[in-house]
Formats: sequence, structure tokens, C-alpha cells
Amino acid sequence: WKLPVVFVCENNQYGMGTAKGRSSANTDYYTRGFYIPGIKVDGMSVLAVRQATAFAAEHARTGKGPFVMEMDTYRYHGHSMSDPGVTYRDREEVSGVRRARDPVEGLKQIILNNE
Repeated sequence: WKLPVVFVCENNQYGMGTAKGRSSANTDYYTRGFYIPGIKVDGMSVLAVRQATAFAAEHARTGKGPFVMEMDTYRYHGHSMSDPGVTYRDREEVSGVRRARDPVEGLKQIILNNE
């Protein structure tokens, strides 16, 4: 029961056209392990992912057992070729998230502001 494993759940806010709140009674996926500790991570922040991954890996490597990480991300496009992603959300939502939380742009700003 003390396997050194890290489970990662990518939560991009939508299933195949269904918002997470409409498909799950408990949307805090990292708490679903009951006996496995877990954390929710801003999956849109490169530095938060790095820090959380180091923490989870250290937990597993030191014999404390498995760990769950829920990566809170956002899917800019549809789920697949059959899902254009425009019927259950509008362009303003997508562009708003991109402006506020884009991971590449966020890291670029950190690098440029900390030269």
C-alpha cells in the first residue's frame, strides 16, 4: 500500500461537451482517493506544476506511498474532431482564459520581468 507512485488527473474543466459540475457530484478530484493524499495544482502555471511535482515525487520516493495531483487546466479547443468546442462555451470564455492564464505567456512574462 506504500507504492511509490504519483497519479496525475488533468482537469481541463470539460468532458466531451459537458462541464465538470454537470457530470460529477464531487469536482475536487484530488480528494477522491480517500486513503491517498492529494493536492490541486494550477496546471496552467509552469512553476506551480514544477513545485508540486517535486513535492509529490519526494513524497513517493521517501516511502510515504502514492500521491494524487489534480492539474487544474483549461482546454482551448474541442475534445476531438467531432467536438468543435463551440456549442457549450463561447469564444469570450476561451479568449478570457487564454489572456488570464496561458502557461506559455505566463512563463514568458516571468522570464522577461526577472532578467
